[in-house]
Amino acid sequence: MTGSIIGNQNPLVGTTYTYEIKPSGLSFGLKSDYEWYLYKKQKNGIWKDITNKPKRGEKVTYRFGEIGLGIEFQMKVYEIKKGILPGMSATKELAGSCILVPTSDKVSKIEKVILFNRGAKDVNKASYRDTLIAQAHCIAMFNKEIEFHLWEDDAPGKGHDANINKNNRHTRSYKARVNEKGIAEVSIPLMSDEKILRQMANQFLMKGDRNEGANHEYYVTATYSGKIQGASQVNVDVANPDDKGQPQNQPQPKSQPGTQTPKFPTKHGGGPKQPDPKGNIIEALFIDDTGNELSKVAVGDKVRVRIHSKNMVGKHIQYVVWEYDSTSNDEVYRSGNIKIPADVCDTSGFIITKAIFEKGVDSPIGDPDSDKQNYFIEIISKDLSAESQKFGVNSEGLMQVEKVKSAAGVQNTQKPDKPGSCICQEQYKDLIWGGKVSCEFRKKVVQICAELWGENRKMEMANGLMAVMNVETSGSFKAQQLEGWNSTKDPKKMTIKDFWKEGNRKSSRAIGLIQFTQDALQNNLKEYKSNPKLSVEERFDELNKLKLEYAQMGEIKQLDKVKKYFEPQKNNIKSPEDIYLSVFAPIGVGKSDDFILYQKNDNPQNNKEKTSNKNYNANKSVDEENNNDKKIQRREILGRYNISFSRGSGNKPKTFNCENAITIPESSPPKSTKWHDPVDNPMLCLYTQNGNYRPRYNVFGTVRKERSNHNHQGIDFLALPGSNAYACVDAYVEFISIQSGYGNVICLKVKDPKEFLKRKRDFSLQYSNMGEIQSGSGFSFNGDFYLFYAHLQEVEKSLKAKQEVSCGTIIGKNGTSGYGQTKDPHLHFEIRSSATGGGLTNRCHPGIFVYYKDENTMSQKEKDYQKEIAQKFWD
Repeated sequence: MTGSIIGNQNPLVGTTYTYEIKPSGLSFGLKSDYEWYLYKKQKNGIWKDITNKPKRGEKVTYRFGEIGLGIEFQMKVYEIKKGILPGMSATKELAGSCILVPTSDKVSKIEKVILFNRGAKDVNKASYRDTLIAQAHCIAMFNKEIEFHLWEDDAPGKGHDANINKNNRHTRSYKARVNEKGIAEVSIPLMSDEKILRQMANQFLMKGDRNEGANHEYYVTATYSGKIQGASQVNVDVANPDDKGQPQNQPQPKSQPGTQTPKFPTKHGGGPKQPDPKGNIIEALFIDDTGNELSKVAVGDKVRVRIHSKNMVGKHIQYVVWEYDSTSNDEVYRSGNIKIPADVCDTSGFIITKAIFEKGVDSPIGDPDSDKQNYFIEIISKDLSAESQKFGVNSEGLMQVEKVKSAAGVQNTQKPDKPGSCICQEQYKDLIWGGKVSCEFRKKVVQICAELWGENRKMEMANGLMAVMNVETSGSFKAQQLEGWNSTKDPKKMTIKDFWKEGNRKSSRAIGLIQFTQDALQNNLKEYKSNPKLSVEERFDELNKLKLEYAQMGEIKQLDKVKKYFEPQKNNIKSPEDIYLSVFAPIGVGKSDDFILYQKNDNPQNNKEKTSNKNYNANKSVDEENNNDKKIQRREILGRYNISFSRGSGNKPKTFNCENAITIPESSPPKSTKWHDPVDNPMLCLYTQNGNYRPRYNVFGTVRKERSNHNHQGIDFLALPGSNAYACVDAYVEFISIQSGYGNVICLKVKDPKEFLKRKRDFSLQYSNMGEIQSGSGFSFNGDFYLFYAHLQEVEKSLKAKQEVSCGTIIGKNGTSGYGQTKDPHLHFEIRSSATGGGLTNRCHPGIFVYYKDENTMSQKEKDYQKEIAQKFWD
């Protein structure tokens, strides 16, 4: 007979509830414990055990997030009866169960819609080469689909007039689902639809205007269930390429074709050009004389242009090479007219002379980047009236040109990387204040921000954190930076006396990168606990001992403490400015710029007013620097941060010395362990089956949000058909079979689990905000381990079930069985604690044991290699 569970069966999301089991009878001679399990009802009606670790006791607590809103859960409690007399064995039986359906006390709505240019210094300005970000901030709408539309604004003043702008909506829509943080986000690449957008923007004018002027103004609307629920209030100004600087009260002259432009009429005897709908330029890229693609050259080098076309044989084209700049582009070379001889055409090319290079220099005096340029290609069809097409404008396609030939020389996809290539140069070159710190420091800061706030926001938040640390350390970026000192001391020579403020034995200096205080060490990091049995001075000596450890641990290790400080409050930190507020004035995190943090009060009535008064006095200089109204608003306290951020933009890294860190895995594997990687040079697949660049698809977790089945149960390592798959350790063949979706598979049982565990490392997730996880439910590090290999072309014919195989044995050839043609040929590899199990159950992230290269640690050559592979289907 079971008891009953007491607790709320319709818990509000975000609220913690207590649940209690009431036993129904007596248990003579037995003592009881209770285990709590939670099951989630799937779409097919089957209950799935989602218990990670059972809760224990008669009374427990549960808290459901918004991700569980409206989903049916089943709670089960089992009574574990342990015999207290000799010979009595423990028993386990169901003690109670109930159904839970989380609800929300919030009305579903779109609270705010914003449009901004994430990559720009001014997020409200852009060019047609930029990608805008649209966000809808929602309440109680998890997993709902939001549709965005882009509009050009011709209404005067602030706000939008639907009647005036009725013809200004972009034809394309963008869709996204609301994530667990309540945000739906889409990217809007302007360049892909530049022609359509410019035509739309120039078609209608604001009342009284003669032309569109220097900018086109854009906003977005967010639609749910066919109804517009909100619109962005602040427009993004996109530079108008058609603006010639004419005053708006003067009619703009019509553009005329160039008088020197050759014409190729489509009919004998002349006549107007006619569009050829079958004509198509597919791609254009820079190559060298041997046909290898170029990514970096120097003045004096020869470059050629390769053009891939379709149905263009016999047609005439011209290519133009442009120097790319964030604000303007300069033409550096224009070819003559070229008659397309075949679908793939390699031009004769040209030499990049000093004169050509100087055409791309905007301001050679004082320009730190005047020794380097980036080029892209424009293809102009001479026979057709089709729009010209640009290739290589994005960051992956630009070719870098150096004024002086570097030691690396010309780089292409076929030659190996030179020693000293640095990941910072590829990914962290735009980190503000990056010039003040090491490559290792830069990488660590960005990694921390990716883990705290997600891969998509890592650079945005990393810039904010760097600005904060610059303020807090007075620009030193040193772990031993003491509060109130303009310089740092050798940490080896520091003592606890250095932390006492002069003339005041009851105050201790803050320390380090974000100026850790007693409050931070005691409440945020939980590393200090004041002992009331000690005297005041003794307690401060204990505190200062801990601070001395912080000063002497070095910057890289202290960055782990920085991360630990922000972890409990990461969900409340919505912007880089909030990072600063969480350190300097936590009361202002998430508030508006007008929010009053502290104010002067001559007669405080309560502790809250007294605290505000005390904080005001400590920061009154901030108020005096502004309007001196006896109030300190959020925007005032952010003044130092904004100055730091602005100055940091001029202190980006200029030197890189990672010593080939780009090809070194995150941590080195233990040398004593007997091990062979499952494939040669294990690299994460960067592309999907259809050739889309989406690395997160191929790691472990609920990472495939765009598919009905979000789960990916292992990791996909790049492996061409016919390459070898290896036994990682000494093992036994558990089974060999053919499975739906997996094709030819083999499963090995690890012979020595304890030896296998020596491979275990502290593994950092790259895409935790997008579903990547360490392990699924039921997985255990205590017990057996199974290695599962899938999509094999064939399993080694001599292998049989229960047969022993040694480490490094070739167990099969990699292939594409189970799904056929693909643009990401790979080995699907799993590590399990049970030979069977559905979904993510009983599985862990293979990266805990396999030291593989991800998109942040593989070389550019390896990335280019994967890109090349993804250009065709393999089977």
